[in-house]
Amino acid sequence: MKLEKMILDNFRCFDTKTEIILDDLTCLIGKNDIGKSTVLEAFDAFFNDKIDTEDLSTNHSSTTIEIRCFFSGIRDKIVLDTSVETSPFEEGILNSNSELEVIRRFNIGKTVSKSIWINGYYPMDQRVSNLLSLKKETLILKANELGVSLNGIPKNQNPPIRKAIREFIGGERTLKEIKVEGNLTTEDNLKTIWKKLYELLPIYSLFKVDKTLDDKDKDVQDPMKSAVDQSLAIPEIRKLLDQVEEKVREKSTEVADQIIEKLKNIDNSVAEKLKSDFKKEPSWKSVFDLTLLNENNIPLNKRGSGVRRLVLLSFFQAQAEKRKADNNAPSIIYAIEEPEISQHPDHQLLLINSLIELSKQESVQVFFTSHSSNLVREIPIKSLRYIFLEDEKIKIEYGWDYSTNTKNEIAIDKIIKALGILPNPADKIQVILYVEGNNDVNALKRYSKILNDSDANILNLMQNEKVGYVITGGSSLKHYLEQKYLQGLGKPEVHIYDNDKQEYIDYINDINVTDDPNRIGFNTSKLELENYLHKDAINEAYRVNGMEINISEINDNDDVPLKIAEEVYSLSGEWQDLDDIKKKKK
Repeated sequence: MKLEKMILDNFRCFDTKTEIILDDLTCLIGKNDIGKSTVLEAFDAFFNDKIDTEDLSTNHSSTTIEIRCFFSGIRDKIVLDTSVETSPFEEGILNSNSELEVIRRFNIGKTVSKSIWINGYYPMDQRVSNLLSLKKETLILKANELGVSLNGIPKNQNPPIRKAIREFIGGERTLKEIKVEGNLTTEDNLKTIWKKLYELLPIYSLFKVDKTLDDKDKDVQDPMKSAVDQSLAIPEIRKLLDQVEEKVREKSTEVADQIIEKLKNIDNSVAEKLKSDFKKEPSWKSVFDLTLLNENNIPLNKRGSGVRRLVLLSFFQAQAEKRKADNNAPSIIYAIEEPEISQHPDHQLLLINSLIELSKQESVQVFFTSHSSNLVREIPIKSLRYIFLEDEKIKIEYGWDYSTNTKNEIAIDKIIKALGILPNPADKIQVILYVEGNNDVNALKRYSKILNDSDANILNLMQNEKVGYVITGGSSLKHYLEQKYLQGLGKPEVHIYDNDKQEYIDYINDINVTDDPNRIGFNTSKLELENYLHKDAINEAYRVNGMEINISEINDNDDVPLKIAEEVYSLSGEWQDLDDIKKKKK
């Protein structure tokens, strides 16, 4: 099952009902002490009973903490209280969205008392209000009381009896909270039902930011001890250990017998009452103390904090997977506080990529908090959750607007501001356009506006923020292309270069020959972008600026900047008198 959302109420800083929509990968972003870790620890309270009296909000009149979780993906047929499968929706244990909605309430006094409820779409008729609570004998009595015929229905299976009663009563359904744990008698069938439902819930494992960073930590030792246990269970090793045990027993007995013989010389009556034997069977588990050493035999707890944390994160995953296997849980949720702590930026990138890949696995969800723009810039926008304080209340906004199925620009801007720099997930640029120089950028923007005025289907670059520009400039173009700078951004690339140099033509051929769907290149069909200007437009532009020139025509292969420079300079001097450097400047 997948955890779709959680509603918190009266838990620490969440003093009013706050809903959090969750994804396979969910990243919580916000300022320090705003409630990011509180969310992860609320899950720990829900799944693992990690709660105490101090978790009650100080700004609420109620003394009850409520944590409500919504799970999707429950199977159409499951086993509840007997071996026969039944429909969870028909039984009334799923809500109107076919989700398993589980509510945990913690009543806070001197101690914490706990109860568990499910909010199901249940028949409204009061005659079947307690149907799920009844065990087999009382269920049959209930059917007889209501006049329900059980002919042909197995009397040793609860689900078909309940189904017969529901079909006989009929009527509408409504959402109803049903207590399944907490002050229920052993005769209440709901305890059995909840036990089966609990087995369907994910395993939740939380890796906290203040985790002990040494190889004696329980999260490290548990997987390592498990590795020892598994090794000791191998028949070949078990046989060798039995031989060692027998040899040790034999030799130690010889020594003990020698001691007894010596004792006979002192007090035979005492010696006759002694015999040698092992006090208990030897435990090989305690013999092998597995630890982690590097190539120089340096233990983990003497390594740098970054390496220790990285290794412990791996052990955390191993332990969580072991818990999942031991409990036969169908899914798992990993929760990590600030995984970037103590990590080099390169490791941060590796780490976030591993978390993203982990979240793509079937029946796995990953939740984490972060302050790192390096991590956040790599995260899908749909995974971003921004927690902030507004009007003295905790609020949550999402990188994705689920109502319009588009980016939530307002939330993304808040995330950018919170992180301090522009992260790529919020980057409005969708395409990178490579050109030779700044004049080319201006030309393409102005040409596109003119064309857009006549045909709205043509992109107006003057008003578009989705296209980013890279000025490659003659000599640096090869550097950009060969080193593939900016390709790591994963943005589609369009390369537009003039047709006046063979190297530019070769660059475009090299781009297009790769058949990379994210890269395409064009050379201008005319010599340069300036050749697309009309002679009348050029003459008019100079006239507006106080200079009369007369460009009679522009051909596709004319050097337009050179032609106009010559025309302009001829008004005040002789072009042929200038050297090449001055001509270039003109």
